[in-house]
Amino acid sequence: MVEGTDLIGDEWTLAIFTAAIHRGGVGMWAWAPEARLARLDGLCMAFWGTTEPVVSIDALFAKVNAEDRPKMILDWFASATSPKAYSFDFRIGEDPDVRWISARGIGGDEGRVGAWIQAIFLDITDRKRAEEAERLMTLELAHRVSNMFTVARALTNIVAREAESTASFAEDLSRRFHVLHEATTLATRSHGLEQGDVRLRDLAARILSPYLQGANIAVDIEDAAVAAPDRVDDYAMIFHELATNSAKYGALANGGTLNLVGRVVDHALTLDWTEGAAPSGPAKADGTGFGSRLLTQTIERSLAGQFQRTIDDAGLHFRMIVPIR
Repeated sequence: MVEGTDLIGDEWTLAIFTAAIHRGGVGMWAWAPEARLARLDGLCMAFWGTTEPVVSIDALFAKVNAEDRPKMILDWFASATSPKAYSFDFRIGEDPDVRWISARGIGGDEGRVGAWIQAIFLDITDRKRAEEAERLMTLELAHRVSNMFTVARALTNIVAREAESTASFAEDLSRRFHVLHEATTLATRSHGLEQGDVRLRDLAARILSPYLQGANIAVDIEDAAVAAPDRVDDYAMIFHELATNSAKYGALANGGTLNLVGRVVDHALTLDWTEGAAPSGPAKADGTGFGSRLLTQTIERSLAGQFQRTIDDAGLHFRMIVPIR
């Protein structure tokens, strides 16, 4: 051994080692199959939200995300007998505060010390969130591409109904596609391109502008309703999604009426998007697709708000309420 490399005294202690692995998101734990107990170190206690170092495994199972719990329990008990290395991932809690954990160790007698089977918990929340963000981005891209073709068809139909000649048809369609491109670019721009608050009335008007000659549109959003620079994308996404859905199934597709009203009361913004029944229009979307999930992700998770959508013979009413920060 190279001279001077021995770790002695306080330089190499269990406390130092534990602190080092904790900084890497690794916690140590053990469990006793016969007693159905788990022993947790300080970091694992934080993972599980408990102040007790020894708890029943059933109490821990109750904290596991409901979707992951059945498989997680099977994997957990398999580690008592399987002599192989194991690794299984699961979530503790529910959105938006869910924590992703990976349990790893050697099962069977190899991992047992007395009555206890020893292993580690690794916090993989950041990695899982990055994977989920990448997955959502891929789905969102596919959703947007599909929507753009649908909107292009809807705009073509709108222009065709009003065109007086081939030349006017081409000119009008080209103009609307240009405005649609601007609106789509706004909904996907990076945060750093613009600074300052943006009035939601201006934002909505810009996104709805390609449809102005094909439907009766009224935008009444008061000046106090604004989006901060880091929230412009969220509101643009919401307006763009609602307009796209309307161009597929609702007022913007069939010459109906659309009223968008925004008010700020008691530190909360309320936006009401109301569509009147469009003549001879196709059935409206039921709100269960990716577009609806995208609205949920944006309004509830990003803006900490809530929304409600009702569809009946009179048309569609969408209301969202977002706290002003």
